[in-house]
Amino acid sequence: MGTPPGTHPAAPAPTTPVSPAAAAPATAPATAPATSSEANPPGTHAAAPTPDVPVGPAAAAPTAAGEEAAGKVGDVPLALGFHGAMEFYYAYNTNKPSNDITNWRWYDHRHNQLGLQGLWFAPEYLIGPVSGHFQLQLGVLAELFWYSERSVEEDLLWRLLQEATMAWQTPWKRLSIEGGIFNVPFGPEWNLASKNWNWSTSNLFALMPYQITGARANLDLGRGVMARIGVYNGWDRIVKDNNKQKAMMLSLEWTDEEDEETYVFFNYMMGNERDTDDERGRTPRHTFDLYAQWHVRKPLFIRAWTFSGFERRPGATDGWLGLAGFMRVDPLWWFSITGRGDYVYTRSKTENLFHTDVLADPNTTTALGSGTLTLDFHPHTNISLRLEGRYDSASFPLFYKGLVPLADKTDPRSFVPNANRQATVLAGMTTWF
Repeated sequence: MGTPPGTHPAAPAPTTPVSPAAAAPATAPATAPATSSEANPPGTHAAAPTPDVPVGPAAAAPTAAGEEAAGKVGDVPLALGFHGAMEFYYAYNTNKPSNDITNWRWYDHRHNQLGLQGLWFAPEYLIGPVSGHFQLQLGVLAELFWYSERSVEEDLLWRLLQEATMAWQTPWKRLSIEGGIFNVPFGPEWNLASKNWNWSTSNLFALMPYQITGARANLDLGRGVMARIGVYNGWDRIVKDNNKQKAMMLSLEWTDEEDEETYVFFNYMMGNERDTDDERGRTPRHTFDLYAQWHVRKPLFIRAWTFSGFERRPGATDGWLGLAGFMRVDPLWWFSITGRGDYVYTRSKTENLFHTDVLADPNTTTALGSGTLTLDFHPHTNISLRLEGRYDSASFPLFYKGLVPLADKTDPRSFVPNANRQATVLAGMTTWF
């Protein structure tokens, strides 16, 4: 398979468009939640709990274990939060692959099988200016993740632990410092269906890095603008880095103070991602991520996303350009319709950055795209029932169809892609707390 799946803390919206600012680690103690009428305006439904923002004591309801609780550590107020989600689905691939795998999909990749797509749990705490959280995720992702690059012996834990961060709100209230393992903050899609407009994630999401380890500083510039700068290991380098260089990332985020469902986010990451013994030598990879959401009017929302980058050395440039557009309409408070289209072009002069393991010639320029239509029924603020149809097409064999050949007869998982297209239909259910 190609580059491992990626994800990031993007707009936390289980079908309710909400700015990704709500998903970023808090730079100040959280306040009490909005009233039910404010949190759930007509035509929308409540978002899944945001794992990255610990709930303050004012918001903690007196409940049993597994929900939020408040207390004290010495004289400092303590708030604990527990959030979670479950996802169950059935998908059918019209290619009818013999291995029952819908390739290049990271969560809904099983054909003609009922299955638990994901089980997600996120404890969090807030103690005065100090906060932290971690996320555990089981299901299809843990089974599939990093099959080709990260072995079970090397990092079994990291298949389950998605994110673990801690933060300090400095005495200068506009500045906070964070460190740990982060879901990469690229794009408006999550690793949870409940927080996405569509059930499946786009091809841009599939190209992205999934996790990064490092530290960053967050500066609130006011008027809805947040700046972040950090230093990290390379793409998906959690247990160990693949070279001696580190990566830098700069982020600028703007959220409309009068309507948090309108926002613009930009990320720029730069660092050498090649192995130390790569014959092409050391060179920085420049990655650009820009996405925005516009709340056009009450029932209509539009998103646009571009994810691109390149590696350059004298006489050769490898790179890619990814584009995605989303449109969502909420005709009823319990029903939403979302359409999404995406396209990815990968230019290769020395090596294709994402598909070398499925290409006969690694120095091949490729293109792929998909179209998706999702119907979302949400009769309660903590449940989503979805029907989805999707069509994928690529300029090279990337998918499976019929009797799938093996590259190595002794390895039952050495599947060889043998189709340029695939179409899928899916029914899914997700709940959260």
